[in-house]
Amino acid sequence: MSQVESVPQFELSDFDKYQWTEILDKRISKECQNYSEEFRILSEAYKLSGDRIAQEIFKFLSEITSLLMEPQSLPAVEEMITSALSDHHLAILRGLAIKITDPEMLARLADILWICKRDPEKARPIRMAKVAVESYLQSARNLEDTENWMSCYERLQRAAQLAPLIDGKKNTVIRYQVFNHIDKLIDRYIGIDNEFLTGSAMKVLQEEFRKNLNIIHSNFLIYATKYATIAAQKAVCMDKFPNYHQAFCHKKAYRDIESEWYKIAGDKESERIAKLSLAEVEVWYAEQALVENEHNVYSVAAGRLENALRVLKKIEDTFGKRQETSARIEELHKQMLDYQKKSMSNIFNIPLGEGENNDLINPQIQQIAIELVKHKSLYDALYSLAFGANLIHRFEDIESEAKQDIESHKISYLIPRVLLDEEGKTKAVSGSEDALVESMFRTANFYQCYYGLNFIAPACNQLCSEHNVSLDDLSFIVNENPFIPKGRELIYARGLIAGLQGDFVVAAHLLIPQLENSLRHILKLNGTITSHLQIQHDYTLGKVLELAELKQLLTEETIFNLRCLLIESLGSNLRNELCHGLFDYHRFFAPEVLYLWWLTLYLCLIPSYRQWASKTKEE
Repeated sequence: MSQVESVPQFELSDFDKYQWTEILDKRISKECQNYSEEFRILSEAYKLSGDRIAQEIFKFLSEITSLLMEPQSLPAVEEMITSALSDHHLAILRGLAIKITDPEMLARLADILWICKRDPEKARPIRMAKVAVESYLQSARNLEDTENWMSCYERLQRAAQLAPLIDGKKNTVIRYQVFNHIDKLIDRYIGIDNEFLTGSAMKVLQEEFRKNLNIIHSNFLIYATKYATIAAQKAVCMDKFPNYHQAFCHKKAYRDIESEWYKIAGDKESERIAKLSLAEVEVWYAEQALVENEHNVYSVAAGRLENALRVLKKIEDTFGKRQETSARIEELHKQMLDYQKKSMSNIFNIPLGEGENNDLINPQIQQIAIELVKHKSLYDALYSLAFGANLIHRFEDIESEAKQDIESHKISYLIPRVLLDEEGKTKAVSGSEDALVESMFRTANFYQCYYGLNFIAPACNQLCSEHNVSLDDLSFIVNENPFIPKGRELIYARGLIAGLQGDFVVAAHLLIPQLENSLRHILKLNGTITSHLQIQHDYTLGKVLELAELKQLLTEETIFNLRCLLIESLGSNLRNELCHGLFDYHRFFAPEVLYLWWLTLYLCLIPSYRQWASKTKEE
């Protein structure tokens, strides 16, 4: 949001001249993010026409409606708007709030006025908070959608967050109002299959009102049992969902919700049974891998059965051992071992050189790589693979070698180099960058391919021949890792295992987007803003890799390798080509993809490298 000084003085009466509320009326989707874009377009139009007041009015409205009022971003939003909005602006917002009938816009204005808490009338902020809750509930009702449920959920969540602040310790009026709204929503969708709107509404009650449910409603145990039954029914109905991956996510979520309701109600036996049903959801998902004949089908099915076994083991730890549970664990364990045995016949050995890569093959380097990881624990083998040999050339060395190449091949650098895709279409032409930079990309790409074929591939094959790696085995990499945001641990683990076993179709799809997110994550941990100001989109990967702050966290050569691998058209450009579906099957097994997998492993292990190196030195 713009600072107060940059906004010219406009009055409440000025808003009436420009009929801004028509924007609210004409939008079919009544969401602030849509209003914000319309206001921004109008601001730009008035800028061109020279109407400064109108320009700033619509810019102001655009910024107000672009704010992300999500739990994780609220502290920053509160600090920003409190400092950016003057008393004059707040007076205007109060005047606009009186005239607005659109619940979405009214909720936004009332919420901002509540957050700022600057008003001559001390009671007004509380009144504005009540207006915000009522408006959020009305907006949530308007945005109810069984397919796109997130918008409704976010507004119910915000209403539930505000309600206790209004009620205080003694009252429950506003909390009951929110509870009653959600209860009616749940009733409306009882007979509708394949939807998670109901589940999201239940999550609001469980997350925001968990400690107050008995206070809000004296007979809440009856409601908890009712909601648990509905959640179980919804989970069963998800079998009909056309996309079985989404069906699994929703089935699992509903079973989680069901067990939580029984936990809130204090019904331990029903909670245990619900947890057993949750384990069977994992079994169902494993069966779908066979039905749908997924890639590496037995390996995938075994991994999903492992998740089911993990749930069952936790049930035994929490509720005690039961004969039927132990028998089910033994049955699924045998099935998982059978799948793992069958998966061994389908392990894809990473190619050590085919066709155009034959000239890069170096048997001596391959043997060094094998010996580096041979006969070691998985822990030591992976650290040795990441740090046992220097696979990242110094930036100065790449630059020096590139200069020598230009000097030795002057004529070739005068002729544009054209890169074609698999259909013969031009995807890049040299000359768009400085000749030295282009030569550095070529040099870096050569070494990435060389190490991918001669070092990373044989080391991974040796590792797989000695270790049957599971997700749990990689917990020492992904858990409590500052490079990996919370909630992304299993994605990294699955991507790293896939690459280790040669399934780079899965590895690339999982790791490339997460790698981009992790770079933003470590920047944010160090206090760097990684999103734009008005429409708060995250920075693109290209902009992230250009940030000076990143050079304080990663070496210059690591950043250069990431650029070359992921976004440069005269490099490998893996990120852009993957996201736009330009990879065919064989492209996933190019040696630079192997190198990117290794570089991801390297970045994940950097935070704990010193501990491993110190332990190794002592031994």
